[in-house]
Amino acid sequence: IMGTRSLTRIIPRQEGLAYDKAHERPELALVNIYQQYDGYPEYMAVEYAKWLEGLSIGNGLGRTPQLNRYANGPGCFAAQFIKHFKDRPGGLYLHPIDDDYGWADYVYTLFPKEREKTYMAIYDTYQKEVIFVGKPDAVLKKYNKEELV
Repeated sequence: IMGTRSLTRIIPRQEGLAYDKAHERPELALVNIYQQYDGYPEYMAVEYAKWLEGLSIGNGLGRTPQLNRYANGPGCFAAQFIKHFKDRPGGLYLHPIDDDYGWADYVYTLFPKEREKTYMAIYDTYQKEVIFVGKPDAVLKKYNKEELV
């Protein structure tokens, strides 16, 4: 399980793009992030969902009391995502935006949108199917095994 590789793409939510088809549209991604290990949903999706909970996305920096839990649009969201998850050498890398999954077991797509919760889709490259689409609370309900203990 430790060597489970994944790609994470951040694609702003947009009209006409189905959550379960976004893994086929890498050219829409702001970033394509390669994760060397721990890419399985019970870890990676849960960590993403924990980060996403309580994060709001808006347009402008007017009166935002909690700037550390606020993103000024999808581009700011993507930059903060990388800052949060890239905390040491190795492990997480920026990868060219293309349609090659490489050795990735899973492709995570995050869909930030102003004033709405961020949806996540998880594509299993071996089963060749989307195994999850939902908001952070649904991710935690399905994959967070720690909460059951």
